[in-house]
Amino acid sequence: MRKILPKLIVLLLIFSLVIVSASAFEVKNGVKVLKIAHVNPVGSPTDMAVNKWAELVEKGTDGKVKIEIFPNEQLGIEKAALEGVVLGTIDCSLNDAAYHASLYSPMGVMDFPYTFRDWDHYRKVLNGPILNELGDLVEKEVGIKILGLFLFGRRMVCSNVPFFTPQDAKGLSVRTPTSKLAMENARVVGAEPVSIAYTEAYMGLKQGLADAAENPLTGIYDMKWDEVTKYLILTEHVWNNEILSMSMDTWNSFTPEQQKVISETAQTAAVYRLDIQIELEDQRLEDLKQNGMHVIIPSSLQPFRDIAAKIEKSYIEEYEKDNWGDWHDRVVNTK
Repeated sequence: MRKILPKLIVLLLIFSLVIVSASAFEVKNGVKVLKIAHVNPVGSPTDMAVNKWAELVEKGTDGKVKIEIFPNEQLGIEKAALEGVVLGTIDCSLNDAAYHASLYSPMGVMDFPYTFRDWDHYRKVLNGPILNELGDLVEKEVGIKILGLFLFGRRMVCSNVPFFTPQDAKGLSVRTPTSKLAMENARVVGAEPVSIAYTEAYMGLKQGLADAAENPLTGIYDMKWDEVTKYLILTEHVWNNEILSMSMDTWNSFTPEQQKVISETAQTAAVYRLDIQIELEDQRLEDLKQNGMHVIIPSSLQPFRDIAAKIEKSYIEEYEKDNWGDWHDRVVNTK
């Protein structure tokens, strides 16, 4: 028995490696069925854009490729879903650029505080070459396919304690995602980060595990955080992006024609996502006011920008080998 046991262990390890390396997609009656994960609720702007992408992919491949959507952390929290894409156990996922930054630091420039000037600047970056160039490096360094940049929105703060400046926010705890860069979002507004999963943030705020949270207006509304916070501070501190990525096993299973359809439709869906956000942000501000939130407009965003500049300097130094500063400059200076 003692001689057999090591052999069994080896066989089990080999079997588990085979499972991990296997593609996640299924083939049903000649149709490839992919799974995509995202953390947002059904009917949210992100969910709408993912459904648009799935519709375009199915149409563009004559029904040979279908995408099944798993919203609301059904396939795991953001970090786990992205890890699944890297391992090949999940076909596709939408995750904050801050999570991708943990795999390849320059991806974080898309989620860095006060990087985008206005809607026009953002659209030029979206339609420009930067994401494709970064995607090629991510494919080489990490082994996943980057397909699109989906704007989640301009992040604001919802809080149970009012503040106008970073000094006012000193000592406040702000719910953030678990990634390193996302935690800087809290520090930029003068507070301290508390990591709480997205779907657990409502209860975390209600129970006082955090004083505040930060999210785009659409996200605050969709997640009903207005029910558990009183004040809305319009800091606009991050233009938050979700990156659409795909397992290389899944990507390599497609014909060149199918790959072309998948890439082009991802960009179409990304533009659609931007248009939804532009249309909804003003409406959601009014909705949140109607729901009883007190809106605070800081007299100046410069104190917040000053903190971001200090963090930027530290990132340029820490990630010099990845040319982080050069990538950030390219995004900032896009015209």
